[in-house]
Amino acid sequence: MTARSFRIIALSSLLLPVTDLIAQWQSVGVAGSAYGIEAHNGALFAGNLGLPIQRSTDHGDTWTDANTGITVTSNWWLSSAQGILFCGTQFGAAFRSTDDGATWENIGLLGAARGFIEHNDTLYACQWYSGGVDFSTDGGATWQDTDTLIGANGLWPMISVNGDLLVGGQTGGVRRITRSTDAWTSSNSGLVNTEVYSFTRVGDILFAGLGSGGGVYRSDDFGTTWTASGLDGNIVYALHAMDTLLFAGTANAGVHMSSDSGATWTAFNTGLNDLEVARLTSDGVYLYAGTLGGGVNRYGISTGLDGSRERPVGVSAFPVPCATTFTTVVQLSGVGEVTAQLVSVTGQVVAEQRVLPMSAGARTLTWDVTTLAPGVYICRVVAGGRQGMVRVVVQR
Repeated sequence: MTARSFRIIALSSLLLPVTDLIAQWQSVGVAGSAYGIEAHNGALFAGNLGLPIQRSTDHGDTWTDANTGITVTSNWWLSSAQGILFCGTQFGAAFRSTDDGATWENIGLLGAARGFIEHNDTLYACQWYSGGVDFSTDGGATWQDTDTLIGANGLWPMISVNGDLLVGGQTGGVRRITRSTDAWTSSNSGLVNTEVYSFTRVGDILFAGLGSGGGVYRSDDFGTTWTASGLDGNIVYALHAMDTLLFAGTANAGVHMSSDSGATWTAFNTGLNDLEVARLTSDGVYLYAGTLGGGVNRYGISTGLDGSRERPVGVSAFPVPCATTFTTVVQLSGVGEVTAQLVSVTGQVVAEQRVLPMSAGARTLTWDVTTLAPGVYICRVVAGGRQGMVRVVVQR
């Protein structure tokens, strides 16, 4: 295939604002304990414990208060579900906003709500102190109890996977139901302990972050059984996936990244102003870390472009922006030749790599961009007749 056959699509959606950050974390907003950060309807929301909830529409460059109607200062969780923004507080009621944070409505004492999620068209909320899970069929206006979770307290993470809802607790480990009326059953086979703080998934692989130094565990059968997946010795408060990139936020070792589904991990902390990370989220342009002392930090990362219908399993790039080098991560489903091209906004191929063969799994390509002019580029990857594209910004 010649260079002329490569074309750039939807460039207008790629010209996103960038910052002065080059290849490191950057603090955005006020310092404090940022338990709650959430990307919702094109904005970023942050709730430092004891401070007002704030909203940013420029990826954290500037913030405005979005606290009207909140009557409790102990906000410690933010979730977006069913198009609604929810706030859980440590010592009072929970709140919801149906107008993107402009105003908030008290939705009742949910016992320190620590998470909200949609599962099978039903909204669920889990609670830290009471160890219960409630459900709502009217967007959170009214709530009912699910079955009692015996021996479970400190509920934090929830995830909907393969038709089941899983909840993790500081005690009791992983529990699961299919419907709101079901009895909860344990799903802890293989876990080194039953202190579970976080969930995420990469494709069909489910990950859990454990307390008491348990590190990360993975499940290839949707939580039925678990195996160790690294970071042992660490408390893992947060897990987050961006395409094929997996990130873990720890209690005292900052953020770690894996590009091979948890087989290996690399510290990802340059510029991070606090190594106690309670929350990770992303908005498609940045990865955000909520720290317990340093507030919110961000790191620029691009993942596969929307609209690319024939994508490989995944393609990502970091750091974005970059100054001298960046890395492309490609998830391959089989062995074969990989062609990767870096293309300017005018359609010119400015760099190319061809690798034969590459085996299945997450594979990385490193690019030297020291000779390229600053600007927006597209990294296009072709493998096995399928393709993926990711935006890259060179900035100096």
